[in-house]
Amino acid sequence: MKRLLVFVLIAFLLSGCSLMKVGKVSSSNEEAEDAEVTATDEKGKDKDQKMEANAAADDSSKKGSMTPAEEFTSFIEGDMSDISVMEYNVQVNLSQAQRESAEDKDQDQAMKDALERAIAGYEQLIVKMEAIEVESDELVKLKQEALDGFSIYQEYLILNRELIDDPSKDEEMIAKNLEYQRAKGTYQSHLEDLADEYGYSFEQ
Repeated sequence: MKRLLVFVLIAFLLSGCSLMKVGKVSSSNEEAEDAEVTATDEKGKDKDQKMEANAAADDSSKKGSMTPAEEFTSFIEGDMSDISVMEYNVQVNLSQAQRESAEDKDQDQAMKDALERAIAGYEQLIVKMEAIEVESDELVKLKQEALDGFSIYQEYLILNRELIDDPSKDEEMIAKNLEYQRAKGTYQSHLEDLADEYGYSFEQ
């Protein structure tokens, strides 16, 4: 597993720079069909929710019986690997949108839309991160450091969006960038310290 995929908070920061109804069918036959499909979907959703709840309970039970080193490995190779891929995709999409917006007639609006999508993407990351269950004190701390980093970077994106209409946000955005860099450094330093403590190699 490459280091790139296990280090979350890999955002492509530009220090101090701005990241620049369907018609309703009313026939009784179709309504009946829709009702049948809805009922089937609801049953499927209930089944999926039960399976997810059982899986979460099993996962929690397994983590409770792990050694700290085993839990760290599970956290990195399972939970955080998924999180890292999600963040990477958000950043790739944002970078691509930034390039494409340069050719858009309404460049500012195109960039706002791209930033809105990225902000929403980080909201999903935060929700997913909050749902991860960890047992050891060190992983609880590491998880919180990652959450702090995501939240700060999301605030940085919001300031980027606001800067498009309000140039006075520039200094606040630069300060938020520096705050993010500190949070990122804290997380990565703690991650490497735990990897050394548990004998974990990121180059497996």
